[in-house]
Amino acid sequence: MRCKNSLAFLATLAAVRAALAVNPITPEGEFLSDPAPRVGEDGTLRLFGSRDAPEYGAIWCSHYNDIYETRDMSGWRILKGVLSSKGETDGVPETDLLLFAPDGIYVNGKWAIFYCTQDDRQVEGVAVADTPDGAFKSLFTYPWAKQIDPSIFRDDDGRLYYTFGQFDMKICELKPDLSGPVPGTMRDNIVNEENHGFHEGSQLFKRGDIYYLVFSDISRRLRPTAIGYATAKSPFGPYTYRGVIVDNFGCDPKTWNNHGGVACFNGRWYVFYHRSTNGEGWLRKACVEEIHFDENGFIAEVEQTSHGAGPLLDPFAETPGRIACVLSGNVRITTEKEGHEHLTGIKTGDMATWRYFDFAKPADMLTLVAVPSGGGVVELRNGKGESFGRALIPSGDGKTPVEVKMPLSRTFPAGRNAVTLVFTDGRRWGGRMPGELYSLESFTFKNKL
Repeated sequence: MRCKNSLAFLATLAAVRAALAVNPITPEGEFLSDPAPRVGEDGTLRLFGSRDAPEYGAIWCSHYNDIYETRDMSGWRILKGVLSSKGETDGVPETDLLLFAPDGIYVNGKWAIFYCTQDDRQVEGVAVADTPDGAFKSLFTYPWAKQIDPSIFRDDDGRLYYTFGQFDMKICELKPDLSGPVPGTMRDNIVNEENHGFHEGSQLFKRGDIYYLVFSDISRRLRPTAIGYATAKSPFGPYTYRGVIVDNFGCDPKTWNNHGGVACFNGRWYVFYHRSTNGEGWLRKACVEEIHFDENGFIAEVEQTSHGAGPLLDPFAETPGRIACVLSGNVRITTEKEGHEHLTGIKTGDMATWRYFDFAKPADMLTLVAVPSGGGVVELRNGKGESFGRALIPSGDGKTPVEVKMPLSRTFPAGRNAVTLVFTDGRRWGGRMPGELYSLESFTFKNKL
C-alpha cells in the first residue's frame, strides 16, 4: 500500500541553514532530538523536535522547540526557536523550565505545537501560531496530563487523539478546540514497559485499517535505544507488540535513548529517530530511514545508515567522518566550539562504519584526512569484514591535519557496500604508546586505472 501523494507545494522554502541529504539530517553544530514527523496539507514534511544545546551542559533538551521542514527529503529548512519557554519570545509564560519532546499539527486554521516540561504543576499544553515559523504562544495548559511526550493523531473521521506518558501510555480523544479531553474518553495503561517495552515517546498513525503505535522501546537492553511498535484495530487498543523498527545502539559509546515517529511522504514510508553524539546520552541528532511493510502490515527492522533517505553514498566523493552510523569502542562524533564535527577519541581497537556506498567502479586507493596525536594504523574493511589494506598515520601535534594515502592490497569491488575503518595504535609499525591516536576528518576512494 502506497501513501497518498502530497499536494502541490504552495510556497518557496528559503533555507535558513542547509541540512544534509544524509544522516544525520541535522547539520554540523546543530542538534534536533525527539523528531515527530507530520505531513501538512501544503505538501511539506515537518519534524517537530526538541533542541539539545551544548551550552546547557549535561542535560536533556533546552528552552526551545525547533521545526525542520522539507519538500524533497534532501534540502531542509530549519526554523529555530519557534516555541520558547524563556526570553524575549517566551510562548509559555506559565513556566521557565526546559521544553521536552513536542508534536505538531495544523488544525482550526492554526499551527499547533503540543509541548511538555518537567513541571509537576503544568507539565503539558498546546501553543499556536498562524504559520509554522512561529512564534508560538500558549493557548491551553493541560493540568490533567502530568507526564511527558505528548503526541497528536487525527483519524480519518477528523477526530483527534492525544497520547502521552512514561512507563505506561495514556490516551484520550481531544476536543476539537484543543481545550481538553472529550469527557469519558481518558484511558490509562494502554501500553506499558512490562508487556510492550514501552518507555516513552508515543506516536500513533494509521495504515489501512490498522492503527500503529510507535514508541521508545526498552525491551532489548533495559534502555530505550530502539523504536518499537504495536498494532490494534482501534486507537484505544488493545495493542499487540510487534517488534523493533530501528535501534540506535552503537551510534555512540553513551547512547541511552531513542525517540521518533513514522510518516508517509511522497509515496514512501520513513521512520525518524535520533542518535547521540559527543560521547554523551544527549546532544542528539535527527536521522531517517526508509521502511517497508509486508503483506500482513508488519514493519521490517532497518539498519542505521549514513545515506539515510538519500541515494547511496558516492565513494569517490569526500565522505565526512561525522556521518559514521555505527561506532565501536571509545570513538565518537565530536562537535567543536565552532560547530565543526569529526571523529575523535580514537583508541586502539575502535571501529567506525559507514553504510552504504554505491561503488560504480572498483577502487584501488583510499585517501584519508586525519589530525594525528599519538598516531597509529588504520585498516580498511568492507561490510563482510574482509580486509583491503592498512596505512600508518604518523604522530603529530593534535592540531595539524595530514593526508594519508592507502594503496589497497586488493581491489575494492564495484557494487553496494559498507565501509569499516579499524583503528590500532600501530606500535608494531613504529607508532607511539596507546592513547588517543588521531581524529578522522574524511576519506575518499580513488580508481587510478
